[in-house]
Amino acid sequence: MKGLILCAGKGTRLQPSTYTKPKCMLPVNGEYILVSIIKKLVAAGITDIGIVVSPSQKEIRETIGDGARWNASLTYLLQDEARGLADAVKSAQTFMADSPFLLMLGDNLYEGEIEPLIQSLDGAGAVASILLQQVKDPRQFGVAVIENEKIVMLEEKPKQPKSDLAIVGVYAFTAAIWPAIESLAPSARGEYEITDAIQMLISEGGHVAYSITTAPFFDIGTHERWLEANRYKMDHDPMNFEIPTGLSSSVKWIPPVQVDPTARVANSVIGPHVYIGPNSVVEECILSNSILTDQVHLFNIHAEGSVFGSNVQLVEQEIQDLPARHILGDRASVTRINPPSQKDLK
Repeated sequence: MKGLILCAGKGTRLQPSTYTKPKCMLPVNGEYILVSIIKKLVAAGITDIGIVVSPSQKEIRETIGDGARWNASLTYLLQDEARGLADAVKSAQTFMADSPFLLMLGDNLYEGEIEPLIQSLDGAGAVASILLQQVKDPRQFGVAVIENEKIVMLEEKPKQPKSDLAIVGVYAFTAAIWPAIESLAPSARGEYEITDAIQMLISEGGHVAYSITTAPFFDIGTHERWLEANRYKMDHDPMNFEIPTGLSSSVKWIPPVQVDPTARVANSVIGPHVYIGPNSVVEECILSNSILTDQVHLFNIHAEGSVFGSNVQLVEQEIQDLPARHILGDRASVTRINPPSQKDLK
């Protein structure tokens, strides 16, 4: 079995963080989303992996490389224009040939095991298999309707869902998916939907297996979801509960926190759920529930629920009593001088 990761999306809801970098290259608990997905596939025994990228995403290939460091073989596949998930999968047809493959989305983190999904494809004579989970609001997902333990219908982001079983974003396919994709027409959203292709398999009498999971999964499409995923991953990494060493003793640490060895932190209160990336400098700050990607310089900042892109500089004249929320894209620079008081103006 081969693996396929879709990374060509534009990430418009994550702007400005995705103006200069793809969603899959955002760090969660200090690790690129894409790297976490590659590791999960390799752990399941899938090492021959295709990655679908857009023409503008050269950074992915340059940073991730050929996959050898994770004992994987990576092949980069080009999607010229974003036209939906099914179209992105179609970009990999030559690479996949007749091999079955496991599909994962480059902006999703699934914390459960993927082996049951693979086994459900192998053991049931299925043409495809999908991972499902009960959710409170299925309107933002693809939804599966099940009758007599069989999937009878799929809907993509329905306004009035007939089920609370959402498609998590992990799929297993056989070569039967290719003619279904070829037969697709654009949906009402103007995209080629992978749910429509799977529905076509069902309508033609194919058996689509499923596995219901309760494991956490994170669709990292907004800054709130990015921070949520970061909190979860930090909570489940024992290393984040050890006080960072080699840094100033003038810092109060509130675990979980993670600080890159190249970062410098002084006279600050850090945590909980704070990631400070490479070559960052934090002085006279109070930070919680925040991500500092890399080369971030903060001075006199009181922040909560914030995301700072690469090469960000944010400086206040004096630290504020109440925390603020900052969402700053790469290379943003803000130096804020408090206005003079009326007394100073006299």
